[in-house]
Amino acid sequence: MNKKFNKQFFWLFAIIGFFLCVFLLTNEFFLNQIASERFNSEMKMCINNSNECDLDVLVSGDLTSLNANQLKLIELDTIIKNYKEYVIKVIQIFFAFIFIGLIPYFIMILRVFVLKKFSKT
Repeated sequence: MNKKFNKQFFWLFAIIGFFLCVFLLTNEFFLNQIASERFNSEMKMCINNSNECDLDVLVSGDLTSLNANQLKLIELDTIIKNYKEYVIKVIQIFFAFIFIGLIPYFIMILRVFVLKKFSKT
């Protein structure tokens, strides 16, 4: 493989990884914003309906006996709590694309070491 191909391969995966991460981070950001707003409105509705709204009690109880509003509260709370983990996964995806882009360089370096080893013997 030549150096020009290696550069093109790297930049292809770097650009794809970058734009994918921008898209995913934007998606996660707006999902978190929407989930936060929806959580607040669902919590108000739960309180207005005089239902049990304590999330710890709802999660530890029987999920089949909960109404749709309470189940939605649990779901939205999970989305909001896992926001940081989602962002970390997106960053890991970016670095995976960078690593894939570096594979030709690793192969080239490995070939150089192997050729040097065989040329010495």
